[in-house]
Amino acid sequence: MHDMTRPTQAPADREAADSPAAFADTLSALEKIVQSMESGQLGLEESVTLFQQGMELAQQAERQLTEAKQKVEILLGGQVQALPSNVEED
Repeated sequence: MHDMTRPTQAPADREAADSPAAFADTLSALEKIVQSMESGQLGLEESVTLFQQGMELAQQAERQLTEAKQKVEILLGGQVQALPSNVEED
């Protein structure tokens, strides 16, 4: 299996990493790892490696979401209301 982690990005690429496309790429890579692990076809060492990569991607996605939320709060002047609990997420 090939390495699914993203290379470390230079500061000039920071803005591109915060884009919706970058989040979608992170999520897509995470989904591929989950599918590979759920297949049951991996050895222990490869499973552990993919699990580690998945955890790193999950943390990256969490950072991207937090940064997006902060930007929205700034744009709305800090008056962000929580979504109703019955709203479905994609």
